[in-house]
Amino acid sequence: MTIHCPTTDEDVRSYCERGYIQYPTFFSPDELTALRAAMEHACTSTRERIKGAPGGGRASEEYERALNQKVNLWTDYPEAKAITFHPRLAEAARRLSGARSVRLYHDHALVKPGGEISKATNWHQDSPFWPMEPQGALSAWIAVDDVDENNGCMSFIPHSHRFGKLEAIPLGVDGASIVTNMKARGQEVAEPVAMPMRAGGVTFHHGCTFHYATPNRTDRPRWAFAVIYIPDYVRFTGGSDPAGAAGEMTPGGSWEHPLHPLLAGE
Repeated sequence: MTIHCPTTDEDVRSYCERGYIQYPTFFSPDELTALRAAMEHACTSTRERIKGAPGGGRASEEYERALNQKVNLWTDYPEAKAITFHPRLAEAARRLSGARSVRLYHDHALVKPGGEISKATNWHQDSPFWPMEPQGALSAWIAVDDVDENNGCMSFIPHSHRFGKLEAIPLGVDGASIVTNMKARGQEVAEPVAMPMRAGGVTFHHGCTFHYATPNRTDRPRWAFAVIYIPDYVRFTGGSDPAGAAGEMTPGGSWEHPLHPLLAGE
């Protein structure tokens, strides 16, 4: 099967240099209509944040003012699975990460509440929260709504993935910031680049790239959907796994498991 993936060799070079890349028109809004309905149902129903986790995997109220999540929608909603398993999206991730193949870590709905309760998503890296080495895993962040700095679009720090994996930053704690921490250590940190997009736009970012989202200053939630990919050269290090497969995998081994299916490559 021929996959019409937009990722070029120049895109790969740019991603490796900056730690992120944007595709402003990856999906049409119509392609996301069913996904949005699935996300809305998951968020208004009694579905747990992380199925099977203690307390349903619910985070603190402060965290949820910055970001509310529903993890692994693909296991419940065919409409979400169509995007999570989308071959063009997965092939882009495979090319950008320089892998022979990529597996799914997990997908998640990302809903930033609107209004006065909304908080910024602190500057952070994703990798400190992921049980994997070496670094190389990456995320696709899909705008289900039009997004800008008024309702919580993503911003990235160019080249910041070169700092490697650093400390985890609590997302619900005011003032916590990997950027502030690095500057306090005397490190030079580049200026951030905001990623406004229309619905259907996609960004990919490396797990060590510093990123942030403004508060949602509108009166409506901001809807986004993310898919995290594990390149074939990345091993499971042991510990927790949002998919619930940790007890069936070997630390230091591969991610081969039905809850971490192969999405691109062989």
